[in-house]
Amino acid sequence: MLEKDLSLLEFPRVRDIIAGYCAFSLSRELALALEPYNDIDPIKARLEESAEARRFIELEPNFSVHGLIDVSQESLSAARGRILEPKTLSEIGRSLGILKRLKSKLVEFTESMPLLSAISSEIGVFGHLEKSINRAVSPEGELLPDASDKLAGIRERLRGKRAEVVDRLQNYIHSDATRRYIQEPIVTEREGRFSIAVKAEYKGEIKGIVHDVSNSGATVFVEPFATLELGNEFKELEIEEVREIERILSELSESVGSVANSIESSLDAAARIDFAFAKGHYAIRHKAHEALIYEPTPSDPPFIKLDEARHPLLGASAVPLSLELGRDYSILVITGPNTGGKTVALKTIALMCLMTQAGLPIPASEKTRLPLFHGVFADIGDEQSVQAALSTFSGHMSNIARILTHIQGTSLVVLDELGASTDPQEGSALARAILQHLKTKNVLAAATSHYTELKVFAHVTPGLQNASFDFDPMTLTPTYHLTLGMPGGSNAIATAARFGVPSDVIDNAKALLAEGARQLDDLLTELQADKKRLEDLNKMVSRQKDSLQAQNKTLLTELKNLREQRQAILQQARDSVVEEVAALQKDMKLARSALEREKSQAAIANAREVSDLVRERLRQGVLKTQASVASKEDAPISLGDRVWLKEAEIEAVVTGINQKTGQFEVSSGPLRFILGREGLSKTGGAPANVPAPKISVRSAGKYVGLELDLRGKRADDIEPLLDEYLNEAATANLPEVRIIHGFGTGAVRSIVREIAAKHPLVASFHSAPRDQGGDGATVLRLK
Repeated sequence: MLEKDLSLLEFPRVRDIIAGYCAFSLSRELALALEPYNDIDPIKARLEESAEARRFIELEPNFSVHGLIDVSQESLSAARGRILEPKTLSEIGRSLGILKRLKSKLVEFTESMPLLSAISSEIGVFGHLEKSINRAVSPEGELLPDASDKLAGIRERLRGKRAEVVDRLQNYIHSDATRRYIQEPIVTEREGRFSIAVKAEYKGEIKGIVHDVSNSGATVFVEPFATLELGNEFKELEIEEVREIERILSELSESVGSVANSIESSLDAAARIDFAFAKGHYAIRHKAHEALIYEPTPSDPPFIKLDEARHPLLGASAVPLSLELGRDYSILVITGPNTGGKTVALKTIALMCLMTQAGLPIPASEKTRLPLFHGVFADIGDEQSVQAALSTFSGHMSNIARILTHIQGTSLVVLDELGASTDPQEGSALARAILQHLKTKNVLAAATSHYTELKVFAHVTPGLQNASFDFDPMTLTPTYHLTLGMPGGSNAIATAARFGVPSDVIDNAKALLAEGARQLDDLLTELQADKKRLEDLNKMVSRQKDSLQAQNKTLLTELKNLREQRQAILQQARDSVVEEVAALQKDMKLARSALEREKSQAAIANAREVSDLVRERLRQGVLKTQASVASKEDAPISLGDRVWLKEAEIEAVVTGINQKTGQFEVSSGPLRFILGREGLSKTGGAPANVPAPKISVRSAGKYVGLELDLRGKRADDIEPLLDEYLNEAATANLPEVRIIHGFGTGAVRSIVREIAAKHPLVASFHSAPRDQGGDGATVLRLK
């Protein structure tokens, strides 16, 4: 990628945005130096690092390397023998602590975030050095009093010696012999020695060494000979303290220098991790995702699919852009109103590709798919140059010449206002020739224009496609919505009116506009209005479809509940019958026992009475059930009658009768069935409640097999056959069925599984077991 194209497409501003999310100076440098890669492997690795970083931030939102400092140069200086200052050592110690926390935190995510964990493994272990620094230096960068035992002892002796010197001088100041010579009764330090303030005119009265004189000359600062020896002892302790401090700092610096290279590589690893964190923060903030990128091959040529893409510099206010480029056409000619979003669209297309190849998440949906480009070229903006003696047109042509010269391999070219800033006829011809040349080079390209000839050229030339940004004729404003397959009008006069050009100028412009051009603009306006009406209609139909699907789902749930209730009622009735029969059997046994015991006429009569009673009760129940069934079985059924579906055990309405086949079409809510007469019972005029079960007598309805063979069926016949079979299987309460489609090309299997995936009666599906057909059959589990 050339820096000129990156600048024209505002890629440096994208770098700045990412750099703003970095918490470490070295990671900011990585962001600002970011370039798109030309190899697929590093691109995929950087994108995966970004995805891992986003997941990490979602789990650890408060974790950061904030406070980490680039101390690599200081460490290398220590390796060359330089003694580091306490403040520098403090910064090194703090940075080593941050590196340790970063490394240990990412170790927790070794399995879920392998790339970031692998980078963190490059961070060295500096625990001993960190402790040594923190024991000797404060966080504020000062050497601690107890940095070593020896230093602590020296400073304790210094405090004692200072107190002794000051106490001796205070006695000297307040003695009767010297009091009148003293300017101020204070002990001060001059030239590192303890002194007293003596009036200048009495300096000869105090025997000692003069270390300083006040600005006015009225005061001299004298160290009396009486405390000279104590002062010397204090000075010797100070020198001893300095030497111990130098020893401590020298040892710490030497320790830092011994691991300088490891510190440098650890900081580099931390920078890469923080850069990934910056990309993760950007992705979360801007709802960005890692695009799917692939390396084009002859069987998978370059193809751009943008879904809900937004220009990264416009934020949430940008209108999403969705388009495809490279499948049915390789060059897109974008037209439409001024200030309508054409240039933004070009930059969005190119920036999505550049950002992805730089390993950055893009503000687009996960459905976006992009090819690997060897070059992304742009001619956007005003190329006028006074220094190079170039006009706007010359500047554009110079840049386009550069592009046409450098195109190689898989390339993307975006051209803004192609052929503009010159004579329209020549500019239009040149624009068409350039696009034709790009087409022969097999590159993907997008160009904006206002030329009518270019719109026609894109319409009639294979491999080219028109697209336009819509213009609202009611508000006279652009909608920033891109429509593929339709050219757009420039709406220059309407745009001028919107920006406040006087109305008389606008009216005159309309009058001067050629009739043909005016008719073309009117036609485009009408087409856009018709398109909007169709879109609104499609949205309404889609909403109604969703509503009907929801209602259908509700009805199916209610039907399932009714079936379960009926099963419960039937089970209760069966239990009642069993209890009744058990009671009758008990009465029979008692009667038989009595008969065997007594063998009297009375016992025999009683047994006969019980036996007759049992027979009568059973006969009445059976006859009642048979009569009820017979009355329903024999009743004629007409169009519109309410009937009972024996197998499905639901009520339905007769909606059609086939006199030839004797089959009845019935419907129950959203369900439709075709059954023979034997599967129906007439319920009467009014809707019947679920019959109260007595002794259940069920006649066999239409038989439903456990499998459906679709081998050899035409594709158009599969859905109605499968839909009818699933309705019958669900009515028969079959838990699962097997659909035989064979192996072949797999087309029938794909159709079956596509239907099953969205069918309301199918809960799940899978390939049949190997002994039942394997991939040549699909098992559907019904709801």
